[in-house]
Amino acid sequence: MDKVLFFSVLEQTACVMALAYLFCLLPRNEQQQHVLIYKVLIGAITAIASILLIEHCIINGIYLPQQHSFIDLDAMAFIEARYSSDSTAITRQINPLAFGALASIMCLVGLYFSWLPLAVSFIPLAVYGIYFTDLPMGMFFLVLFSSSALGLIMHSYKTDILGDIKALHLYGLGLSVQFIALILIYLLSAELELTIWLNFAFICIMTYPLATLAAGHLLSKQIFYERDRQAKLQDDFLFKNQLDIGNIGIAITSKSAFWLKVNPYICKMFQYTEKELMQLTWKDLTYPDDLDKDLKYFNRMIKGEISEYEIDKRFVAKDGSIIYTHLSVACRHYHDDTSLIIAGFLDITQLKRAENALRSSKEQLDLVLDSSDLGIWDWDIKRNTVASNLRSAQILGCGLAKLNSTPSLWINAIFKEDRKNLLTSLLEIRKGKYVNHRIEYRLHTLDGNVRWILDMGKVVDMDEQGMPLRMCGTHTDITELKRSQETLGIAASVFHHSSEAMSVFDRQGVIINSNPAFNEITGFSQDEIRGQHLSLLQSDIQFKHSYHKIFPSLSQKGHWQGELILKRKNGQEYTAWLTINAISESVAEEGLSVALFSDISDKKQAEELIWLQANYDTLSGLPNRRMLLEHLKVQIATSARDNLHFALLFLDLDFFKEINDTLGHDVGDLLLIKAAERIKNCTRDSDLVARLGGDEFTVVLNNFNDQKGIERVANKILKQLSEPFILGSETAYISCSIGITLYPDDATTIEALLKNADQAMYSAKAHGRNRFHYFTPQMQEIALWRMKLIQDLKIAIKLGQFELYYQPIIDFSTGDMVKAEALIRWHHPQLGFVSPADFIPIAEDTGMIIEIGNWVFNQACQQAALWQDRYGRELQISINKSPVQFRDEHTHVKHWEGILAALNLSPSCICVEITEGLLLEAETTVEAKLLAYRDGGIQVSLDDFGTGYSSLSYLKKFDIDYLKIDRSFVSNLEEDDNDLSLCEAIIVMAHKLGIKVIAEGIETELQRSMLELAGCDYGQGYLFSKPLKAEDFEKSYFKFKSQLAPKKSTA
Repeated sequence: MDKVLFFSVLEQTACVMALAYLFCLLPRNEQQQHVLIYKVLIGAITAIASILLIEHCIINGIYLPQQHSFIDLDAMAFIEARYSSDSTAITRQINPLAFGALASIMCLVGLYFSWLPLAVSFIPLAVYGIYFTDLPMGMFFLVLFSSSALGLIMHSYKTDILGDIKALHLYGLGLSVQFIALILIYLLSAELELTIWLNFAFICIMTYPLATLAAGHLLSKQIFYERDRQAKLQDDFLFKNQLDIGNIGIAITSKSAFWLKVNPYICKMFQYTEKELMQLTWKDLTYPDDLDKDLKYFNRMIKGEISEYEIDKRFVAKDGSIIYTHLSVACRHYHDDTSLIIAGFLDITQLKRAENALRSSKEQLDLVLDSSDLGIWDWDIKRNTVASNLRSAQILGCGLAKLNSTPSLWINAIFKEDRKNLLTSLLEIRKGKYVNHRIEYRLHTLDGNVRWILDMGKVVDMDEQGMPLRMCGTHTDITELKRSQETLGIAASVFHHSSEAMSVFDRQGVIINSNPAFNEITGFSQDEIRGQHLSLLQSDIQFKHSYHKIFPSLSQKGHWQGELILKRKNGQEYTAWLTINAISESVAEEGLSVALFSDISDKKQAEELIWLQANYDTLSGLPNRRMLLEHLKVQIATSARDNLHFALLFLDLDFFKEINDTLGHDVGDLLLIKAAERIKNCTRDSDLVARLGGDEFTVVLNNFNDQKGIERVANKILKQLSEPFILGSETAYISCSIGITLYPDDATTIEALLKNADQAMYSAKAHGRNRFHYFTPQMQEIALWRMKLIQDLKIAIKLGQFELYYQPIIDFSTGDMVKAEALIRWHHPQLGFVSPADFIPIAEDTGMIIEIGNWVFNQACQQAALWQDRYGRELQISINKSPVQFRDEHTHVKHWEGILAALNLSPSCICVEITEGLLLEAETTVEAKLLAYRDGGIQVSLDDFGTGYSSLSYLKKFDIDYLKIDRSFVSNLEEDDNDLSLCEAIIVMAHKLGIKVIAEGIETELQRSMLELAGCDYGQGYLFSKPLKAEDFEKSYFKFKSQLAPKKSTA
């Protein structure tokens, strides 16, 4: 490199550095009003400097090709040479090195000052180049534009970091500018030889990029220091003017976290003085759980990875309270060091508390929604998708995923008649006509139930045209509400239509409402009764006393029930049954109560009648068995407490049954009424006379210690009842049998007393009637014997301990045995022979006579058949039929006829003997059965005729085949002519009616003769034969053909 080029490069490099330094000396102001002036000044300086550089670098010399160099002719710089030594013209030309320097300057201006200074500098340069030089303008402008363009391009990418641009970037920019300039010089300079261009290019590449780097570094530092100065000024301004902002805490800290400066709000927020804070670090005040998060960002900022950060963190105030802050931290770096850290503190404690409260409210809302049985739905109208919550799925009876994946599942489950209303409502909302939606419909759940749903929704999002985009709502299961409404409707209907009177009143007793039944019963209209006090209904008899019990009961128990006597509007009193219930305070603040009552006056009368009927005999008006038992219960308790005595009399009317059967039930009832009056008149008012039923009465003589007094009453009753009874056109005579037992001598219980009195009465009756007997222990023994006999009788039927004996009946006209009566005998295994008089009454009382009677009939029929088969003779056998058996509805004549037919016996082989008392019963069944016997061919015999109150009309009414004169008449024939006359009358009367006569109990020949002379047809008795066993009877009258009857007397 020659000396000329070297110094030329140094000069031009110095020019570039001097220009850069000049730029640094200019005051830089970033305020908008000074920026334009500043950049215009930069452009002007650039133009002047460039022109001076060009002028300095224009040379007048001779180009020496052989030296590949210019001759330096500075002294002749403005002298135009006409000739050169080698005939080359001497011209004004710029040194190519000047283009490199000019390119570096334009590049740096474009990079650091943008396009405006370039534009300002281009104008004078263009004028200068065109009018004052012979420069090749194409090359000149291309070099200017290319270098400026490269600077502007880098400026656009490096604007934010011009103060800290990397050296490598500056050097690369210088290389690029020089390379492009050299290419343009070579291509656009025809006179420049390649060897000279290469020499220039080497120098430019080696020097000008370095000059660009140095000048750029100088400008970058200037920009950095200027911006840093501005930042410090701004920080100072902040410190000076903004540290005292009332609601923002501002602090300056060091890298070691110590407080350097704080504003008053920081002190107020953390409750420390400024001096106290200067002794602490911000780490000391940080809530432990938030320290790691803050340090993470702080350390990154210190390292330069970030220049600022913002976080929410908590501090602990001096009093221990938690302060929530929004922290903004920034740092300033000077010369690769952190010299300033500024932090802003915004107290968001209230906001955080509000957020926490909101979060808590949301959680509570979610909890409420989850527990409130509300189904939630969210309809995206634009996409036509629906999202539901779990409760909606539960209402439908399916899984949540299934419901959300198939929204039509819900719609299709709605009742068809309800679905149309829902779809119409949703369509109107979709059209934007409404924003709210409320509808009720029925839903078929997937488990087969029907639920009522309240569907409510609201549009929550709209587009710019006001069309709905999104709608949210709820599904509420109101099935129970619907049922309640239905129940309330029913209750209202019941209230209005109930036949029971209802009213509602407050705690003061003021009537608020009433139903029609109430108005009808009380006689007050609703308008008349509303607002009136309950006392309007009170009667003078009872209400005042009971009224004061109602409200305490309502207050304590919530209800009251009872019977009151009330008064109607017209003053009429009536009995009412009231049920009053207090309505809950939560339902009505007034503390209402509802009363339900009905007029039970008729019911009370009916109850009194029922009580009378239940406790009194409707015929006689006397207390009945029920009342007797209650009275005895009270009397026993009283007597036991006070050591008192009383007597119980059991009365049975003698011969009442005969009068009742003969004269009729009406006459019998009249007799019972009169008998009751007579008995009642024989006792004191304190005594009790009761009718047990039928012809049985009882008398309780209270507080009787004197046995003579008891007997005096008993005798008075006997005397009164023995007097004749005038019963209309009839006159009847009865007597009475009385049994007496004493408390506590004989017994102390009701059952025992009644049993004792009954036994004593039967004893009196057994001893001739019309008398009284006291209970004795022997009666109890008899009763026990009777009880044992009943048990043994049942066993006898099962074990076959009975046997039939047969007593012949003789035909007086022939003296032959023509009939026989079957008589039952009981062979007891311990007692031996038991008389029929002992067990037949018991069998009749217990009903066992029916089974015994059937056995007798079967045995007699079998015996008659046996004898008929053996001896070819038909023998009629008479059997006794008890009235109990005769009345039994299960004993059918057809059944007997079947038995006779099965044994090949004629019905005439059997004769049924009945008592005359049976004919006196005015029952159609008796008449029907007698006729059935006659129709079936079975003959009927009337036993013990003459001992009762027989009526000849009955003999005429019923077809009787035989009359049996009772043995009581036959036994006295020899001594009493009256009995003979009576027997003759019976025989004549019977013959007149076509009835045969049998005399029983014949024991002597005289009795037989007298009866035979009187015209009697048959005889029976010990004169002929005692009752015999079947085999003995057969021996006597069949096998040996013996004399059937004694021969007639010839006397």
